[in-house]
Amino acid sequence: MFGGFRSFVAPLVGLTIFSAANGYLMSLVPLRLNLEGSGSFEIGLAAALYHFGLLLGAFRTERIISAIGHIRAFAAFMALLGTVVGIQGLVSDLVLWQVLRLLSGIAVAGIFLVVESWLLSGSEPSNRGTLLALYMISYYGASAAGQMFLGPFGVEGYAPFLVILALLAASSMPPSLTRLPAPPIHPPSALNIFKLYQLTPSGLLGCMASGLAIGSLYGLLPLHFADQGVDDKTTGNLVAITILGGMLLQYPVGRLSDRVDRRKVLIAISFLGVAVSVFLILSLFSTLMWVWLFLLGGVIFTLYPLAISHGCDHMPPEDMVAATQGMLLAYSLGATIGPLGSSVAMKLAPNGLFVSLAVVMLALAVFFIFRLRQRPPIITGPEEVFVPMPGHTPVVSEINPRTDQDALVDK
Repeated sequence: MFGGFRSFVAPLVGLTIFSAANGYLMSLVPLRLNLEGSGSFEIGLAAALYHFGLLLGAFRTERIISAIGHIRAFAAFMALLGTVVGIQGLVSDLVLWQVLRLLSGIAVAGIFLVVESWLLSGSEPSNRGTLLALYMISYYGASAAGQMFLGPFGVEGYAPFLVILALLAASSMPPSLTRLPAPPIHPPSALNIFKLYQLTPSGLLGCMASGLAIGSLYGLLPLHFADQGVDDKTTGNLVAITILGGMLLQYPVGRLSDRVDRRKVLIAISFLGVAVSVFLILSLFSTLMWVWLFLLGGVIFTLYPLAISHGCDHMPPEDMVAATQGMLLAYSLGATIGPLGSSVAMKLAPNGLFVSLAVVMLALAVFFIFRLRQRPPIITGPEEVFVPMPGHTPVVSEINPRTDQDALVDK
């Protein structure tokens, strides 16, 4: 690693403060639009444009990071998001708000890519899963905490936007003030989505499946409970339990993936997701509903950090940002189309949401089993086979064929 674990404190603290602001903003936007008389279609369109902005941001962000570095890119994207939030607080024009939500998505995609590539570039296969787990814990925990601002500051007037602006400004300070080095700047990589798939099909498709599942769960789980006649308070508690499972299981699952072949952990997680979904479909042991939802959140929300960690194992440093960008793009694409397919399933069956999740997780498990049989595992820890090497110069090390083979091991 380029600076030890301390090098990751600044981006993680910045991400945590940003996530609190973004969590508040994600709830503020639909509530404010509803307060000003917008219908469900307009509110849904704002959400769709935000996710489309995530897709657009995932396309070109790598070049910005490669040109100016992680710290400046983080500040630039945060400034863009702050500008958008400031304008939203000043105007109420619906068309302008839709455009601003698109720009918000672009800015947020840039922030995510900066932080993820910062962590991945400086980590090693032996600690990458743990580090990404801390990243997801920071994100989900702070996003949940951001909801608490709704109580004292509400959704009316300019005060909510001032709170968000203050948090966004504060989030830029830890990365900007750190004295420890950020990842080195590399020229834009020639790695595109097709080459990325050739290098790491498991990582790329794992991220896309994660988007399919998370997009469906986030967007439609409250609607599923409403269709079942569950009251609003209980629905909120059940959704909170689901997110809590996703947050609390991040670290143990991430630590486990650093010690064994990550693909085996992904297979186990996928099959557990199938089992939990079947329990929910058949309403088995319904008194344990909160347990199944806790486990479902743990499965669904740990899938992305596992997949992206696996995809970046042994990825050359110069391709790390491009690889992160490609996998974020795959995730965003999945998150955009996932709710559409799951909504159709919900119309066909009472528990259609869980049926769609079971199908995604089963297909993913089968694919990972196939890949496990195709390529050898990536050695990440002390279990690596010892190969005695005589004393040699760095030149001999560079022409050692084993070094090249390790760099090209498929994910």
